Amino acid sequence: MTSIMKKEICEEPTVVKNLFMNYVGVDGVINLDLPEKVDNIVIVASGSSYNCAAIAAPLFIEYAEIPCEFEYSSEFVLQKKHFITTDSLYIFVSQSGETSDTLNALKMIKEQGVKTMCITNAKNSSMWNLCDYKILSDAGEEKSIASTKALTAQIFCAILVMLKLISQKGEDISGYLNTMKRLPAYLERIKFDEIKIQKAAKMISEYKNISILGNKNYYPLAKEGALKMKETCYLNVMAYPFGEFMHGHVAVLNQKSIVISIIDEENAEFAVRNLKKIKNEYNPQIICITSVQEVQAGDINIYIKTKRKMKAIFGALLTLQLIACEMANLLDQNPDSPKGLSKVVRD
Repeated sequence: MTSIMKKEICEEPTVVKNLFMNYVGVDGVINLDLPEKVDNIVIVASGSSYNCAAIAAPLFIEYAEIPCEFEYSSEFVLQKKHFITTDSLYIFVSQSGETSDTLNALKMIKEQGVKTMCITNAKNSSMWNLCDYKILSDAGEEKSIASTKALTAQIFCAILVMLKLISQKGEDISGYLNTMKRLPAYLERIKFDEIKIQKAAKMISEYKNISILGNKNYYPLAKEGALKMKETCYLNVMAYPFGEFMHGHVAVLNQKSIVISIIDEENAEFAVRNLKKIKNEYNPQIICITSVQEVQAGDINIYIKTKRKMKAIFGALLTLQLIACEMANLLDQNPDSPKGLSKVVRD
């Protein structure tokens, strides 16, 4: 029997396609209401939504050339001072629009007169009604506790915000929009690579010491993959940046271990060099999720074919979600209703 989580993962290409059609006009104009000028962005969220923030922030810096920070909601409310300019934009990400920590952070910053935006799957939620600017991530109802399609929708919406800010500077975004338009077809291909996904899930499920490695945008992707395996399989999976892993953390490989690595063209040489060192010194099993066909550094190599970072992010995310879901089935856990977790967190 197919789990609800699996069904919702498989809905992601349609969710992305609908978001593109809803927010991008035939003239290439992104139909989002944003401030005319933004010189500083802070994204605040919890759980998987925090990983959305961490994935999106480097994109704002790299492509829109706007400083962007991201913070856990629970930490944000404990911090007494926050960096604010006249043109700061604080973005709050929450599937439900009711997440208590994030809602408290929003209420706190509103008191300081800052421009606020929410990205949420719940129109007319508390966050929706409080924010100056709002984006409906519109993933449809997500019944599985572990967020999948809702997270993908959040990341897609964050990228649309970034592209809108670039266009407001007078820059051409048509190439980026073409990439995003092709994303649904790309994700359809990814989700049908079932043989390697099942093989990887079977291998990983035999271990209790699991490390996921990635750089830049792919480090929070690694964290999201680890979170999905924790939520659905109850395993203590850890995520690390490639380089930082080699500074002490690598000692965990002295136990029977498996390493999952996310690799693209930007980090390929660096990642492969570190994986060879890891293999030579500790000999763990290695799985590579890579957008570089020439990378064959793993015992299993899952090729997510693309040269576009914005597509590779979604391809790696979908692959990790499918692996986690398959692992839960192999371990006889219910991925839809993990013990001790609930969908909406309120005070």
